[in-house]
Amino acid sequence: MPEKDFYQLCESALIKLSTAIEAADKNSQLDVEYSDGILEVVITASKKTYIINRNSGNQKIWYSSPFSGADYFSFDEKTKDWRDAKGEELSKKLFSELF
Repeated sequence: MPEKDFYQLCESALIKLSTAIEAADKNSQLDVEYSDGILEVVITASKKTYIINRNSGNQKIWYSSPFSGADYFSFDEKTKDWRDAKGEELSKKLFSELF
């Protein structure tokens, strides 16, 4: 995939994730920041931190969780979303851990 397309897809996905997390965080238990391809989500009470960012070298989104560890997500042309090697969708994995 051309690099500019990868950047646009990542940017869109990470902004959507950031917005969705903030909307779902009804009790303000999370600190969510997105900047320049890096989404950081901190669970306020425990200070446990998620880092989700673009990895340009292999054109994947890198996912680091304090609970499930690291993972990579590739863009799936058929479903138009980001999936890991097991087929799990990025936002579903993150939301299942956060909420």
